[in-house]
Amino acid sequence: MNKVWFWGLAVGAMVGCDSTSDAPESASQDPTAQVDKTPAELVVDERVKRLVASEFPTLTNENAADFLMVWGSTVEEDLVVMDTKHGFIVVELFKDVPVHRANFLYKVHRRYFDPAEFTRVVPDFVVQGGNSEEERPQQLRFLIGQHTLPAEFDGDHIHTRGALAMSRSYNDNPDKRSSGYDFYIVTGRQIGPQELGKVQRDRGVTYTTAQAREYAKEGGAPHLDGEHTVFGRVVEGMDVVDKLAATPTDESDWPLTRLEVRMDWAGDSFRN
Repeated sequence: MNKVWFWGLAVGAMVGCDSTSDAPESASQDPTAQVDKTPAELVVDERVKRLVASEFPTLTNENAADFLMVWGSTVEEDLVVMDTKHGFIVVELFKDVPVHRANFLYKVHRRYFDPAEFTRVVPDFVVQGGNSEEERPQQLRFLIGQHTLPAEFDGDHIHTRGALAMSRSYNDNPDKRSSGYDFYIVTGRQIGPQELGKVQRDRGVTYTTAQAREYAKEGGAPHLDGEHTVFGRVVEGMDVVDKLAATPTDESDWPLTRLEVRMDWAGDSFRN
């Protein structure tokens, strides 16, 4: 498998003790930055074509949000189960982040994450996946549609431990639009009041007492608040996430063993 680096420089400095290194200032410093590639000419496998229903449009930046809002309004399920080598992770998707919620459910419905893989692992920060450059996901991105999502920032949904969010490109992206495919789960580290105060001053973010307490007790990545859209949270299986985060990696944070993940709606309503 060819290794592909989407996120810029390593984050060793970001996750260290120096609080000034935790607020990325550019794409090259942010490990969750993601740059979608326009695939070269692809020979589409007929088996993959059958995974893509003809009645759905090819998604673009122009039509994705409207389509997903309508499609998502017909789906009641808000729980997705991730099946990994270490066990199950259950994530809850937030209804008040409707485009991102619908996008994730839609990609599960279209079996994009069946399988996918975690391609970036940074202890005390994030595990990230969904945008593998293997042949199958490339084909499905080509067929489902290359697109991004409008940012849906909500002060109630922040990057505390267990948060589910989407990556994004930091290049030519003033509106901070999210990737349509690449996601991450925050593992994080404990954030003390002095460091959190600096984040608030630098980024103009105001945290509630409860949020500050959660960052101090459970940990997270507050420097990503207001930069990436959080649209869900882990409700079961953080121990599994931690096992994934402990996987040995190479110098680019690429896992040395494949971390495959398969996803399904908790209600299993579309595979009967």
